[in-house]
Amino acid sequence: MANKRKLTTRDLIMIGMLAAVCVLATSIKIPLPTGGMVHLGTAAIFITGILFGGVYAGLAAAIGSAFFDLLMGFSPYTIWSFFIKGAAGFTVGMMARGLWPEMISGDRWIFKAVLGMVLASFCTLGGYILAWWAVLGSVTVALGNSPSSVITSGIGLIVAMLIAPKLRHVLDKR
Repeated sequence: MANKRKLTTRDLIMIGMLAAVCVLATSIKIPLPTGGMVHLGTAAIFITGILFGGVYAGLAAAIGSAFFDLLMGFSPYTIWSFFIKGAAGFTVGMMARGLWPEMISGDRWIFKAVLGMVLASFCTLGGYILAWWAVLGSVTVALGNSPSSVITSGIGLIVAMLIAPKLRHVLDKR
């Protein structure tokens, strides 16, 4: 255990940049025919996990999502987003890549990535149902918000599976 990897200055810079990408992607809203909105922040989290592993994705998702909530006036959800999105990013990253960017998860990484994104989606849905219930005070309203969370995760999974394999191939060649 003496060979434990620690966060370096380079790691912190990368995590900060990935957190900024998460903030920007969450700002990209897609209107739904039902009147709701979804965003691309989940896609950014999923792609980060697939490319850079659990530590980078977990921290970038936690910091980026919490910062977005503070920036956009959703402060009651800041701490919730920090933990929910952080856990989601860590889950995807650990499944798809491992703990750190330099780890390679083998030939079955696509299966592991999809499984990680599905698990992260359930984590996000359950976490935000609790958050909406706590903040809004109504389990009915919380459950009513669930479809937009499911759609956001579904879009995130599709976008990640379209983009991440190409980027992963490029990063793995380095």
